[in-house]
Amino acid sequence: MKISLFKAYPLLIIKKHATYLLLLSLLVSSLISPGIAKAQCGGGGLGCPGTNYANYGVNATGAATIEYDNFVSGFHTSTARETTGELKIWGARSKYDGSGNLLIPTAINSINFPGLTGTPLKVTLGGNYTGAPQTILLTTDGLWAWGAVAQVVNTGVKNTAAFGKVALGLPPGVTPLDVKMLFGTYGNLAVTTCSGDVWVLTNTDASMRGDAAVSGYTTWARVTKSDGSNLTGVIATRGAYGAFFALTNTGALYTWGERTYLGNGTAEATRNRATLMTPPSVSEGPIKMIGVTANYTTSVSYYVLYENGKLFSMGYNAHRQLGDFTTTTRTSWVRPMYPSTANPAVAGNPMNDILWISPNEHDPNYAAINVINAQGHRIFSWGEQNGGMLGRTDGDLNPGQPADLATSDIEGVETGGHTTLVVNACRSSFGYAGHKINGSMGDGTADSYYTNNYSFESNLLSLCGLATQAPKINIAGSPSINDNGEICVGTSVVLSPTPAGGTLSITSGGTSATLTDNVLHFTAATPANTPVVVSYTVSTPSCGTVTESRRFLSAVCTPTVTIPGSLWNDANGNAVQGSGETSLSNGMWANLVGPDGKVITSVKINSDGTFNFVVSKSLLTASGNYSLILTNTPQTQGTSLTSAEAPANGYGYTGVNRGSGATADPSNRTGIVKLGDLSAAPNNSTTSSVNLGISNDPIVLPVVFGSISAKWNGNNLNVTWTTETEKNNDYFDIEASTNGVDFISIGTVKSLAPDGNSDKAIQYELTKSLTGNTLASILGISLLGLGSIGLYRKRRLRLPFTLVIMCGLTAILFGCKKATSDELGGDGKVFIRVTQVDKDGSRSSSKVVKVVQE
Repeated sequence: MKISLFKAYPLLIIKKHATYLLLLSLLVSSLISPGIAKAQCGGGGLGCPGTNYANYGVNATGAATIEYDNFVSGFHTSTARETTGELKIWGARSKYDGSGNLLIPTAINSINFPGLTGTPLKVTLGGNYTGAPQTILLTTDGLWAWGAVAQVVNTGVKNTAAFGKVALGLPPGVTPLDVKMLFGTYGNLAVTTCSGDVWVLTNTDASMRGDAAVSGYTTWARVTKSDGSNLTGVIATRGAYGAFFALTNTGALYTWGERTYLGNGTAEATRNRATLMTPPSVSEGPIKMIGVTANYTTSVSYYVLYENGKLFSMGYNAHRQLGDFTTTTRTSWVRPMYPSTANPAVAGNPMNDILWISPNEHDPNYAAINVINAQGHRIFSWGEQNGGMLGRTDGDLNPGQPADLATSDIEGVETGGHTTLVVNACRSSFGYAGHKINGSMGDGTADSYYTNNYSFESNLLSLCGLATQAPKINIAGSPSINDNGEICVGTSVVLSPTPAGGTLSITSGGTSATLTDNVLHFTAATPANTPVVVSYTVSTPSCGTVTESRRFLSAVCTPTVTIPGSLWNDANGNAVQGSGETSLSNGMWANLVGPDGKVITSVKINSDGTFNFVVSKSLLTASGNYSLILTNTPQTQGTSLTSAEAPANGYGYTGVNRGSGATADPSNRTGIVKLGDLSAAPNNSTTSSVNLGISNDPIVLPVVFGSISAKWNGNNLNVTWTTETEKNNDYFDIEASTNGVDFISIGTVKSLAPDGNSDKAIQYELTKSLTGNTLASILGISLLGLGSIGLYRKRRLRLPFTLVIMCGLTAILFGCKKATSDELGGDGKVFIRVTQVDKDGSRSSSKVVKVVQE
């Protein structure tokens, strides 16, 4: 880990209290714990210092942190980073087996992609018309690939279509969190590091390596400059078939590859090292974005956008891809032009107000580009349109507007191999033009046809960096699905539309599902290419009355395992539901968690206290102990969940009961039930019922907690709490967390109740003096002779190093999951709960509170 990581946290570094060392170490560990954290959307995302995945689209600025790849579209396959930070994929060969097609945007996680480890960070695509793309994924655990073989990397690097890890891994000395940009195109993969180095893995021509080697398709090459020194300081690397294009932090431009131009009037040439280019201008200020497009059989075209909105182009132009209303190849930079208002067939004014560019980079077949301007956020496109991919009439096109988008407020655009995808400020479904096939439109169908009219029938996306005002039909929890992403018949989906106040309805596919209030229940499999369409109509301040739709696919999941269960008010605390003990939901959610501690499915407990999992066995392949864990809020598929949440409204857990004839277990008051190895369960079997008791009766509960608070005071952490009643209580375990979910013990306090029993209020307090030794004890590590924290407060040059050591070591101690309690605060906080431990070892916890600074 580099010390520069702490540039993102200057306020924490300059704090002089040792307590902030604990806070910072907890914070950093929550960000970097592999396999648990989610690559964020916004500042503080996993990766380089200053990473800001939200710096995307029409509001993006600052070349060093612009995120090019929240939307990536290859040949009939696309990926997206949502506002949650989750990466999704859909289209041809996007399924984990490398041959199946996902028809709606599907999360890239360990549930949908068995075997995946680490936190997904970045994803890219490359391919051509002879096969669907190959997808390359970077996680905190390395590189992965699936899809059409050899479309990006050589068969000597990955020779199977199925999802799997790339054994070659990243370049020497480069870790996943060192990767600033992951860029794929047909036959080539480029990695730009946080420090500005560029590494290439090529499958097309040795010149693309950029290191002057004459061959080498199975090894990483570090790109060097014409003088043989390493290319450094790079902040963006883009490319296409035949050439790479790089922008440095000083505004310099470099290119290398099989067919390159320098912008200085010299002819196209092969350049096997990064060669300095002549920039379009030396007076326009800083460069904002760069891009490349290519024609498979001929050559490449370059684009440079300045922060002031001026766009330049250069290179091959047979398909009008330079936008200068000619077909003349340009060896020096020219200006793309708007069409004349008097005659759209001739050039008008130069493009001086462009906010975003998206050339076709990931596919080598059709040289084309879409741009968004500042005047109403309008789309203009030009170049080689094939199959309707620019939303205009087929052919080689001068710059012009797609008729469907002439008045649209477009915030993001991605030019794909045979498609264009756009995001409208007042639509949550993305617009799609071009060749629709194998689910490439993300609309739940596999129909194949060409369209030069933009369709907004795709499924909903909330793209990172785009502040659309459109309504959204969100899903609460994680419904039971199969490995095609289809929802299992017999299960329900809780819909959570925003903004509130609108009307939900089924507008298509009503024979497969029913909608009651906001619960969508699937009664039958959806026929081929006939998804269940749910619409939501609501009035919004910015867009007026808008109707948005979401599409669902359902299937009879075969084979399955069904897990029924219930929750009830256990009035006598014996873990047996007796006469008069009513069922209830208490607003809780039941979560099925795999042996790896990750959520497989999350369902809301019905108002009658029942819940039911119908789980495809394709998601139960891992051997080991599965668990059912209760929470107050829905959990996202693939996230880590290791402990239950204390029930709301003063309830506590009283025990579990595995159904008729089973032995009740009133000692298990954890809210967690071990289910055994479900991978060994018979096909289409039903487990015994999983029933859990809760109660808010002080007589039944071992401890009824009163108030609880936690404060920083100088170098001291002070935790105070009261108990209203205690029964058979032994001691209290005081626990700390960075996220309100994953806790570690920081101290214990013996019960003050006589023999552990009391019906009167008792006050408790724990004060921790956070000196260096105490801090080491809390973190469970040795300070390795670094000395006391007070010493390091005085030696300011050593403080960052101390923080690095502590943060790195504590990373293994803590998980990371988004806080889900209303009581939890923002990022970078510390949370406390008090857990009561019975004399028999049973445990129950208080509510979670945020530590405040006095």
